[in-house]
Amino acid sequence: MELNYTAPKTVGAFMLSNSFIRALLGPVGSGKTTGCIFELLRRACEQEAGEDGIRRTRFGLCRQTLSQLKQTVLRDIVYWYNDIAHWKVSDNTVYFHFLDVYSEWLLLPLETPEDQRRILSMNLTGAWLSEGIEIDFDLIGPIAGRCGRFPTGKDGAPTWHGLLIDSNMPTEGTPWHKAISDPDIDWQVFIQPGGREQEAENLAYLLQTPDTIKLPLDHPERIARGRLYYDRLSRTRNTNWVRRYVDAQFGPDPTGSAVFGGSFRTSFHCVPTLEPIRGKPIIIGQDLGRDPWSVLTQTDHMGRLLVLEEVEALDIGLRQHLRQSLRPVLTKPAYQGLPVVIVYDPSGAAKSQYEEVNAQDVCRSEGFASMGAGSNDLDTRFQAVEYWLLQQRMGMGALLIDREKCPKLVEGMAGMYRYARTTLDVSKPQPDKNPWSHVCEALQYASMATQGGTAVAIARKLAGRRPRAPMGSRGWT
Repeated sequence: MELNYTAPKTVGAFMLSNSFIRALLGPVGSGKTTGCIFELLRRACEQEAGEDGIRRTRFGLCRQTLSQLKQTVLRDIVYWYNDIAHWKVSDNTVYFHFLDVYSEWLLLPLETPEDQRRILSMNLTGAWLSEGIEIDFDLIGPIAGRCGRFPTGKDGAPTWHGLLIDSNMPTEGTPWHKAISDPDIDWQVFIQPGGREQEAENLAYLLQTPDTIKLPLDHPERIARGRLYYDRLSRTRNTNWVRRYVDAQFGPDPTGSAVFGGSFRTSFHCVPTLEPIRGKPIIIGQDLGRDPWSVLTQTDHMGRLLVLEEVEALDIGLRQHLRQSLRPVLTKPAYQGLPVVIVYDPSGAAKSQYEEVNAQDVCRSEGFASMGAGSNDLDTRFQAVEYWLLQQRMGMGALLIDREKCPKLVEGMAGMYRYARTTLDVSKPQPDKNPWSHVCEALQYASMATQGGTAVAIARKLAGRRPRAPMGSRGWT
């Protein structure tokens, strides 16, 4: 059997890299999957033989579901390697055995906890995450930890081991976005040109006709057919989808279900770092419940809302959050001496059914000035955030978020804070209660308190008072 494959420029650079984790990103149809298939076979052939003269490798091929693996990855493997590969349904494994090469390619879905536990108990030479952005980013570390563990003993040791990732471009603000835009030392990222760019790759194989497929690869008519493929995809009205899947750029969530998808832009509303302004009060937006997240904000002399820091709370009550999480943050030198007021979810004004206290009582007993937000109406809260998002000050956003100190908030605003959906995939009018909802709701309460004269009134009431001692036990309401 003879195989001829010429890798597109970016794919070729990806294949020649020896970085432990390699990510190949580009538009749909750009040859990413084929490149990964040939890279795995090349590494299998280059593996040093064991004592018996056999070159043994084992690769885990991962995607969100087994159905997706079979419909995409497996089909391409069978297309290219039908003469040297054997698919065994009962094992969900493709076996290669030719000449002195023996390689196992295991199809490993990551849909359920059982699926995830299965891969985390395997010994692999390497792994490939197909359509990586669909996979939970937190699984990368554990999966990478299974690489380099096969072959062993008399069968030899891995000549190469590592993790391949292919994908379209991720949503802004997500962990995938951060990993791709600022890769760690073990990563190397390769991004192909967009489908509408002059240097677009793989055009000679897209949308070809029986006549054009016979032409030389660089023939203008054959290339024109490939460009037509991307031109047609670009005619959709969903410009966010086109940005990510055709133009190979980071973009907002394309589903339309993100609460602030039409107004928030990571590149416009986020900055690397922000510093507190001396003399200005810290307005803390606070969501309640068992996860009472807080966001620390200020308004500056330009009339901007600065979101300085988020303070998480996981399965603890308000009092513990104030003592264990919020107070240590406020004792940082940057916040020393600044007046502080908490603006909380107004539902916290109700007395507890177990204790005759409410959120205001708890804040006061812990030494914090506090007040309830003006409303808990969803539209009012959303409009308060949109008020800041849709304005600018001297070419910059009127709402600025510290990207480093507010990672969860950035993820939520960029698309993870989204409307819930029914079992029939119909959008509900309320946002989903998910890991991003608490911090985003905290921002809503702060946004309401920093509009109009509210922030000014707070500042006047706090003015002239002695700064609250960091570990104080008395306060006012």
